[in-house]
Amino acid sequence: MRSPYVYHRRQTHAVAVVGHDNVPRVLADLRTVAISRMEDLAQIGHVYDPITDKWSTSDQAAEFLYMGSAPLPFMAPAGTRQLLDVTVWLNHDDHFFCVPVFTIDEWRRIPQRHTVMNIVRCVADELTVEVLHELAEDASVVLMIGSPSDAYFSAMRECCDRILAAHVHMPVILEYHSHTDTIDDGVLDASTDVGGLLVEGFGDAVMITLSAIRGLDTATSVRTAFGILQAARTRMTKTEYISCPSCGRTLFDLQETTAMIRSHTDHLKGVKIGIMGCIVNGPGEMADADYGYVGSGPDRITLYRGQEIVQRNIPSAGAVDALIDIIRNDGRWVEKNY
Repeated sequence: MRSPYVYHRRQTHAVAVVGHDNVPRVLADLRTVAISRMEDLAQIGHVYDPITDKWSTSDQAAEFLYMGSAPLPFMAPAGTRQLLDVTVWLNHDDHFFCVPVFTIDEWRRIPQRHTVMNIVRCVADELTVEVLHELAEDASVVLMIGSPSDAYFSAMRECCDRILAAHVHMPVILEYHSHTDTIDDGVLDASTDVGGLLVEGFGDAVMITLSAIRGLDTATSVRTAFGILQAARTRMTKTEYISCPSCGRTLFDLQETTAMIRSHTDHLKGVKIGIMGCIVNGPGEMADADYGYVGSGPDRITLYRGQEIVQRNIPSAGAVDALIDIIRNDGRWVEKNY
C-alpha cells in the first residue's frame, strides 16, 4: 500500500522520450485551433523568425502537438512531434515524426503501427485490467487517459489504482479538459485535479485544455501544464517565488519588491527565491527556498542562502544587486537573454 506521506513516481518503461526517467512532457491540444502559419505556434512556445528561417524554443514550449485530423501545413519545429488520429496518420507522408493516436477499438482493428510510439486514447472507465494486459503486450503503447466525470480526480485515481493492480508499466498522458466561467477557474480546477495525481506519482505527460465563455485559451493551457508540473516538483522550467501574504509587520511594499526581483531573476530556471516582509515568520515560510530576501528593519534587508544568513541588515537600495551577487558566486547565475 502506498504511503500518503512519501512521493514515489509510478514505475514505467520509456517510450521514446516519455516515461521512466524522462521528465514529464507537455502536449498542446491544437485540434480546434486554426494553424496556418509558422508564427501561429508562438502561443505554445515555438517562435519562428522568417528572416533567419529558424525556430527558437522557450523552456515552456509544448513538445507534442495534438493535431487530430488536421496536420500542420508546414514542417514542425525540431524536437516536436505531431499527434494525428490514426485514420489521418495512415494517409500522411510522414510516418516517423508524426505519431498515431488510436481508440481502443481502432487499436484492435488497425494493424499498422508506428515503429517507436503508438498512443491509445481512452476514458478512464474503459481501462479494465483485461484491457490493460492486452495493450501492455506492445511496448510501444503510451496511454492517453481522460475522464468526462465532474469528479475527475476520483475517476482518474480509481483508474490509476487499476493500472497499479494490473502491474503494467506503460507511460500515461493525463488528459484534462475544462470549460468554466473564466480561465482562472479552469486553472484552479486543473491544478487541483491534475496536480493531485502528479504528487501521487501518476503521469508521464500532461495535456491540459482550458476554455471559458470567451473560448479556448491555448497559451494559458500550456503555461498551466508547466506550472502544475513545477508546483508538483516533477519538472522545473522557471524561477519560483515564495512570498508571504503581507501583514502589519511587513517592512516594504511586497508587491513592488517582488515585481522588481522577478524582473531581474525570472530567467533562472529552477531557482526558488523567498521574498518575505519580516524576520518574524519569513525564514519559516520560505523554508525550502534556495535564497531569501527578508525585511529585517526599516529600509533594511537580510539575505539568506537556504536557512543560512549571508548578509544581515543591508540597505534595501542595494539588496537586489547583493542577492544577484550571491546567486552568481554560487555559480547559478546566467545572463538574461533579452
